[in-house]
Amino acid sequence: MARVSVFACESQPWMIEGVLRVCDSSSDFCLCGTAPNWPAARIGVAHFQPAVVLIDNAAGYRQSALFLAELRTISPRSSAILWVADQGEIELIRSLQVGARGVIRRNQTVDLFCEYLRQVAAGQVWIEPELSGIWAEQSRLGHPTLTPRERDVVQLVTRGLKNLAMAAELGITPGTVKAQLTHVFEKTSAKDRFELASQAVRILGTRQETPINSLAKRQSA
Repeated sequence: MARVSVFACESQPWMIEGVLRVCDSSSDFCLCGTAPNWPAARIGVAHFQPAVVLIDNAAGYRQSALFLAELRTISPRSSAILWVADQGEIELIRSLQVGARGVIRRNQTVDLFCEYLRQVAAGQVWIEPELSGIWAEQSRLGHPTLTPRERDVVQLVTRGLKNLAMAAELGITPGTVKAQLTHVFEKTSAKDRFELASQAVRILGTRQETPINSLAKRQSA
């Protein structure tokens, strides 16, 4: 049986050494390439088309999301795993929504590390057991995990409001509106406002919304 090809995008040499030793001692995996960061990894990933790409999340969620989006273009058959020191519930769900197939903590045992690689290489999504119920529910409902403020922003987009008008409606700054929109686009994979508005029913689900005006008045009080 062919071994699963793994490419490691990792900034710490000692972590690379650990992955190399695991792959060398395993009959399941082979390390086809490494790079210290994503810009340096592009050529290798495009060339090898590995089954699994390990991505160091040290640069933060937003940068990782950009890497994941580019990975879908240069190596669409690769499954990405974010390698993290720690990650909160919302960040973890966001990572899966933008294309990661799993998130592995750096303190996992070698046996569990290998098992997660096998699952992801086989097409499965791996997630922390305590969060699996949350992810399953979001997948079943077909809409992403949005904060209350992000849901307000989606509603205002469907009304055709621009950032300045949205800021006035919600009692926040235009810069905050822009940041909230960035998060919404990342979570929903909508490319622009039109696509976001057209998918609003799916994104927001059937949950009853709090009227925007009353919410803004409460927050500005």
